[in-house]
Amino acid sequence: MIIDVHVHALPSRARKDVLPEVARQCGINNVALALVSIGGRISEFPDEDEVRYSNQEARDFVARSGGLGQWLAYMNPQNANWQDQLDQYVEEGAVGIKLWCSLKQEDGSLDSAAKFLCYAGDRGLGVLIHTWQVTGGPVGAQITLQEFATLAERCPDTDLVAAHSGGNWRHSIGTLRDRLPNAHVDVCGYYPERGLVEALAGDIGAERVLFGSDLVGRTQASQLAKVTLADITDAEKELILGKNAARVFKLKDIPPAQSGELRPTDGLPDFTEDHFCFCGRWPFYQGPWVTPDELDALLAETGIEKAYTGDFDSLYRQDLERANNRFLAAAGHAGRVAPLATMNPRTHNWRSVIRYLKDGFAGAIVYPYLHNWQLDDPAHAGFFRALSEGGVPVWINCSIADHRTRHSGLQCRPVAAAELAAFCEAAPPNDYVFQGLGGGSVGQILERGAGEGRFRFEISRLTDSSYTLDDVAEKYGLSHLVMGSEFPLRHIREVRYTCQRI
Repeated sequence: MIIDVHVHALPSRARKDVLPEVARQCGINNVALALVSIGGRISEFPDEDEVRYSNQEARDFVARSGGLGQWLAYMNPQNANWQDQLDQYVEEGAVGIKLWCSLKQEDGSLDSAAKFLCYAGDRGLGVLIHTWQVTGGPVGAQITLQEFATLAERCPDTDLVAAHSGGNWRHSIGTLRDRLPNAHVDVCGYYPERGLVEALAGDIGAERVLFGSDLVGRTQASQLAKVTLADITDAEKELILGKNAARVFKLKDIPPAQSGELRPTDGLPDFTEDHFCFCGRWPFYQGPWVTPDELDALLAETGIEKAYTGDFDSLYRQDLERANNRFLAAAGHAGRVAPLATMNPRTHNWRSVIRYLKDGFAGAIVYPYLHNWQLDDPAHAGFFRALSEGGVPVWINCSIADHRTRHSGLQCRPVAAAELAAFCEAAPPNDYVFQGLGGGSVGQILERGAGEGRFRFEISRLTDSSYTLDDVAEKYGLSHLVMGSEFPLRHIREVRYTCQRI
């Protein structure tokens, strides 16, 4: 039994009705029940009319869902008539409550929210609360997990669920560990990172972790993969995927899931290659890092014949020639690992690094995103021309991990779509693979017909957002797309798992 506790009835861009997409994804992913909230437009402090309209949209969405959905009443505890409205929505069938950003009063106090939540507990209602802590700090009236924990202590008889696990889940570890058992988290709505579910379940127990997807902004499968591919027991997965939600929201008579068919692999990029893969140690936190030999064994187990692989250990090295040669030697017996040499046009000796590049490298990888340089800067034209003349294919990393939860000492530079398009129009002849691009950037490049097939795009980010992979594939075809796992930051199967289920 799978219950998705975090689904929205909001119309998506250029689409009036998201119900068909929600129903389709729930069918493919065997989700029995979706808890739906927020229809219409959204604002930090919705007035009474906005609250009424949003709940009418959610209620209508559920009524048309054929039993797939139940709804959570979207509320603003700062409105004077919240109690009357909530009583009405419960009478109309709401099974719980959703709060977004309206928990704080103008002076920053949580008193109104605490009073509201205690009343919800008296009525036996579970409450899903948006929590968001990112490197730049919370925006507007959003609350952090620490503030959520305070509310849980002030309202011990109310079951509360911190949506998004606070946002930066690593900074959430320990916050709820010794708190009352009424404080839960959901795992939805952001980068589908490997290890997230294991860490949260290990910290507060699997019985306090719930599955949610944040449909339709996110694809359900990418969020589901966090749980289904997690290294936890089957019993823990059952708790997270449905049993905890049934308890918190007192759900009964849950319908059987509708079964949908997986997308055939012949309509997807080649599963036997991977263009977004790494060995070595990611420098910012401990994780499941691998050596080239360990990766080679994993690739064989997964059916991947070749993985074009970067080296985390070389990521911030200044002596790149030495670092690259060490990686090449380490990968010497790993037949499925195609090593990529780290390059940086901002090093003063990049010409020598290219000139003395040893045989055995499959190409070069560059990081305008992490290394803070502009892809279309004319100052770097000679660098790319030298790679072209040397016959060195280039993998261009435009995003990795989740920049919103980066280390506070790391300043990444987002690669703009216009910058990408300008680079592609002027790039010298070569083979280029872009990593980490969303659908908008891929579309801008392909819309201009740049490169005549010289430019390819791995699909990891295209599988994270609903509609995106299909939109790109239907408009431009599959020939421009290649498989990428972003391993080991994601599970090596996650993108493949997801793209068959969206």
